[in-house]
Amino acid sequence: MTTPVVAPKSIDPRSIFIGVVYTLLVLGYLFRAYYIIEHDPARHIWSDPQRHWEQGTDVLRDDPMTLTDPVMYQLYISAIGKLTYGDHGLVAFYTILLAFAMPWLWYRFFRELQPSKDIALVGWVAITWLPSWLSIYGYYMQETLMLPLMGGALWATWRSMRKQTVNAFVLMVFIWIIAGLTRGVCIPMAAVAASWLWFSQPQKMTKAVYSLVLLGLILGPLSYRSYQKMGLIAPHGVGQMNMIYAKSGKKEIQIKYSRQGAVWYYGYGSPSTGTRPLAPLSDWHTARTGKVVVDINIDNGSKDWETYFERNSLSFQKYMWLVSENLIFLMFDPSWPDSNLDYGLGFVNYHSRWIWLPLGLLTVALTLYTWRKNKHQFQGHQWLLAAIFTAWFVVQGFVPVSVNEGRYRKPYEGLIIAQLVLLAAYSRRLNGGRLERASSQNMSPAAEIALNEDNPKE
Repeated sequence: MTTPVVAPKSIDPRSIFIGVVYTLLVLGYLFRAYYIIEHDPARHIWSDPQRHWEQGTDVLRDDPMTLTDPVMYQLYISAIGKLTYGDHGLVAFYTILLAFAMPWLWYRFFRELQPSKDIALVGWVAITWLPSWLSIYGYYMQETLMLPLMGGALWATWRSMRKQTVNAFVLMVFIWIIAGLTRGVCIPMAAVAASWLWFSQPQKMTKAVYSLVLLGLILGPLSYRSYQKMGLIAPHGVGQMNMIYAKSGKKEIQIKYSRQGAVWYYGYGSPSTGTRPLAPLSDWHTARTGKVVVDINIDNGSKDWETYFERNSLSFQKYMWLVSENLIFLMFDPSWPDSNLDYGLGFVNYHSRWIWLPLGLLTVALTLYTWRKNKHQFQGHQWLLAAIFTAWFVVQGFVPVSVNEGRYRKPYEGLIIAQLVLLAAYSRRLNGGRLERASSQNMSPAAEIALNEDNPKE
């Protein structure tokens, strides 16, 4: 009697994949915690982080600089200040929670963006290990709150696209409002997302009414607040100072505010004006020189602002010069303050800035290639992410609302990863479909299920 030979079980490739992915996630989260414990934001109270800390912890401040910055990050810092009293351990604890939530929210977005859980997990790993999206959590900077809110807003956008209900649409509008009150650059992205879904979905009137009521309840009191203190309707913060600085072509700005007898003096220059963003390839640096001096009587409302806008109006030649510099800063300037070369992660962050322009161009090329090859299957809604990215890029790169810095590149980095996630899932679906049609006659049922497996959304 012969003994049957039992074939050795082969290792499931997907099990290896899942093991590697979750190992990288665990290690990534442990590294996030370790980094923040070693470099918690309470250790870096100077310059912009100091301004944010003081504006948040002194909740009754009504000076012009406090009214210049959006309010949401100030509310976050107020909560952190009250919960921690500046204790390093407690500050690290709450910052770790925020730094943990951010990649997970982007993962939830990736799950809504496309059907494959495996590809979404790869995107989660990429966001978790992204150097500039971790090193910033060592500082009190607005991006630490903007990045998770942006991920949450994108998740809510694609969730609303799937559900098409009033509740899903209003939730999306709410999260985008909060993100816009953290960093104004979220506003054009929100406008594209909300407009796209509103035009493409039913119940337009109901969604418009609820959204306008929500906008009024949130932005109305903030508009009244800014008008009372600054003479301007600016619920997202008074951005006129940054706009004058950007359009002036000067390296620094000195501004005097007066209001009912009180006087404030401020002066600063963008950190990008002191860097060599193309080093070591080039010694190029900004052509900005000198200082623009501004004197604003707040009691005059918008009158003084309009005077300085007229003085710093742009010719076409000057506009092209400023935009060209802004684009160089946006793409190649080190992200300040989180590219500190004294820190290992800051060193990696500093040098990794070179990958983003080539990666962006590659992503654009892959998107156009995929569209041209499969125009009949590349549906309209698959352009929404590209439209949101375009809105961000046009405003951040071509509208002189501020002097660009490498730190402003962070939304670009996340959106590029998201588009690659979408393209990977699309390519997988197309290739899977072709393979299925070619071999379905000879394929076992189990193999067919494995080939086309797309885990349902949780």
